Amino acid sequence: MDTTTQVLSILVLLIGLIVTAIVPQFVRRRRDSAVLRRQAAYAAIPAMATTAVEAGQSMIVGMGDAGVGGESTLLAIAAEAVAYHTVAAAAYGDRMPVVTTSSGTGLPLAIEAVRAAFREHNLPAPSGSARWIPAGSRSLAYAAAMTAYVAADRSPTQVMVGRFGPEIALIGEASVRRGAPFIGATDRLDGQAVAYAFSKAPLIGEELFQASAYLSDRAVRRGEAVAMDILRWLLIAAVIAVAAARIVGAGG
Repeated sequence: MDTTTQVLSILVLLIGLIVTAIVPQFVRRRRDSAVLRRQAAYAAIPAMATTAVEAGQSMIVGMGDAGVGGESTLLAIAAEAVAYHTVAAAAYGDRMPVVTTSSGTGLPLAIEAVRAAFREHNLPAPSGSARWIPAGSRSLAYAAAMTAYVAADRSPTQVMVGRFGPEIALIGEASVRRGAPFIGATDRLDGQAVAYAFSKAPLIGEELFQASAYLSDRAVRRGEAVAMDILRWLLIAAVIAVAAARIVGAGG
């Protein structure tokens, strides 16, 4: 690594640390200063919940086989955040929202998401809202169970955010065929390609981890999302600067 690249790398790291430390606190103090870029899926979830409640339908949230204790731990925590905010938006309806998982270690997260969501409305969490479907990793059986919900529960709104493979196509196709709103997102490329095709609105990449910034009113979470956007542009600028420096150096 040449000197120029080393210097730029150090500068990017220092600026990144400063941005990460300062921006969330600045936004927390000045709530109106942060304007998040529009995210279609998170904008759609509250409206989907309202429509489901008014129509007397359920909200089904699926976490797939994302669980705690392995490589999917962070994804499971992110999926729990999506589940919490989705259930909270639909908790006052006549039909109870449901959170499902095929991972045994993901079940406690599903239970906590439901409890926290109903606690926010000072309501007792209904029994059976968090469900474990022990069908294994990336299982067609789990996807089949989700399609059964669509058939049996008057076309419920489904938000599938977690770890899924191409089997998510079964869930998406069942929802689309019955005209039920569907949002799907996963960290698996094969599953994400399928989910994108069926989703009402896309949810891709690091957007999976920004649910609290978009779906809650906590300013510090919004600040973290703004800091991530700033760091993204800084990284792009650093890559361009390094490439330009190498081109200039090669030309000299």
